Amino acid sequence: MRNRFTITISDVHGAHHYSFSQVVKKFARYIVIGLILLWTVAAITVWWTLDTKADIEKQHEFAIKLYGDRIQELQASYDVMLAEKSDIEETLRQKNHQVDLLSRKVQDIEELVMSSEELSPVANLELEERLSYLQNSTFGKQFLMEMVPSGPAVSNYRGITSPYGYRIHPVTGKRKMHYGIDYKSQKGDEVISTAEGVVMFAGMTSIGFGKMVTLVHANGFKTRYGHLSKIDVKVGQFVEKGQKVGEVGNTGRSTGAHLHYEVMFLSQRINPRPFNDWTMKDYSQIFTEVKQVPWASLVQAVNQKIQRAEKQLLPPVVALMEKSKS
Repeated sequence: MRNRFTITISDVHGAHHYSFSQVVKKFARYIVIGLILLWTVAAITVWWTLDTKADIEKQHEFAIKLYGDRIQELQASYDVMLAEKSDIEETLRQKNHQVDLLSRKVQDIEELVMSSEELSPVANLELEERLSYLQNSTFGKQFLMEMVPSGPAVSNYRGITSPYGYRIHPVTGKRKMHYGIDYKSQKGDEVISTAEGVVMFAGMTSIGFGKMVTLVHANGFKTRYGHLSKIDVKVGQFVEKGQKVGEVGNTGRSTGAHLHYEVMFLSQRINPRPFNDWTMKDYSQIFTEVKQVPWASLVQAVNQKIQRAEKQLLPPVVALMEKSKS
């Protein structure tokens, strides 16, 4: 009996006795201890799980907050990029509009300063190449027209009353060669130099031109301005193209206020009318109308001067541009 133990259970029907061996008792004890350990482990596991869940939830909330902040940053960056894209598109639109305007202006200038033969080679060039070609072409033409008499000799051009050639002289009534042209003018109208040069004569003449100014220009050209009422330059003075040299008058052998204008090349008088009508638009026309001037060699000499000037100026300009970039 020592190796057995008894469990008594009482109820309304009486007491009931159950006898078990000590092995069963030990087994039951182990089961109880195992259940307690299992419950303890389960409790610890539940506690750890709940604590881990709380940490995970905190990390999840933090991750969601970071994600939301990142989304806001990305949205802000996207909005900025959209605004910049809109600004760039507007800038490009304006630039394209400006390029179109520039292209049309360049075309207008080309049509103004170039002949139809000169326009053909540049028709299909890019705008930058057209500008370069136009610059070189215009510079050469302008350079030549600064040195050679061109345009009217009066600031307020009203037309020509008497052309170059034989005519009946208004004073003597005899047929005589008229070596210049007479401008329709009023007394006091400005008389201007038709090319840059130096004053060779400025004063009263004894050959019927009254007060007269004679200018010596480059490349063998000379111009005369007669019947002036006033002289505004002195002998030896350098004058620019378009500079005032005097005022229209009626001095000398004249029947009314007008300007008598002459053009000479190597002391040979030539018709001033083509020089008066010489413009960028009709640049080449004078080369066929005026045969006394060796235009080919003159134009070649001008182009060579421009090329030399470009070679001298280009290296310093390039160096300055490179220095500004660095």
